Amino acid sequence: MKVLKLLAQTFFYIVVILNLTFIVALTKIAAAFFCEQLIYKILFVGDLLAILDIGDFINVIVFAILGMGFGLASCLLPKYAQGKTSAVLLIIVVPLIFSTSAFVRYNFWIEDFAIKENISYAQAEKVTNSFFNQKFKVDGFIGYYLYTAQFPILPSNQDEITKADQLEQKVKSEFLSVTRLAKIQPEIVSALLASGVWSIRFFYFSLSVFTTIAHFNFGRQEILKLTKPKKGFKSKNQKFPAIPPRYKPGTNQPIEQPVRRRVRNS
Repeated sequence: MKVLKLLAQTFFYIVVILNLTFIVALTKIAAAFFCEQLIYKILFVGDLLAILDIGDFINVIVFAILGMGFGLASCLLPKYAQGKTSAVLLIIVVPLIFSTSAFVRYNFWIEDFAIKENISYAQAEKVTNSFFNQKFKVDGFIGYYLYTAQFPILPSNQDEITKADQLEQKVKSEFLSVTRLAKIQPEIVSALLASGVWSIRFFYFSLSVFTTIAHFNFGRQEILKLTKPKKGFKSKNQKFPAIPPRYKPGTNQPIEQPVRRRVRNS
């Protein structure tokens, strides 16, 4: 019976964790979709908001729900596996969910590239993969993620890909126009831009990890409060202390007999 109970609890734990992860990831994707369609297309400030990844502020809510859910669901596991199992799963799940917003932006860029070139999505992906291979020797989403850390403005068609070096110089010149008074070199501007983007990404990721851990511990504490027996309540398995016996004289000590008093006859 104990084995069947353990299997049932483990199965229920897996179902809860999968559904929770799906809901949180869907929320993150919906927020990224909203930002791409509305916020990042605002004139003048849209590009700046995209560089700042302003949509990732929703991480505070998303990862709070994730951490709390994992903390509450851990009560379904045996005590010796609650913390370790949930920690391993969170180490895998948190980076995947965190990267969903960037993955949504990558797919939007590929779709926009395919529309402008009047080609299929697969063909557009092939062209962009060759472009990233030339730059970083990696392709796909990883190449996109590395490239956008250095140059937030992406080529939108084949002609811009062939003139990517000119486009990059144009981006540098735009930043130089702002920093011309300080006489900063283009290489320094590029390094500052890359370090700034990576710093923003690190900040959002650290915020996500901290939020997840804090709410996971909070969920565990809530479970402990619910399972802790209340004062004055005795569980069924708890043994009551033995009732102390009444005082009995030692067996080696003589028992004093009551003294009989003589009654005088009147």
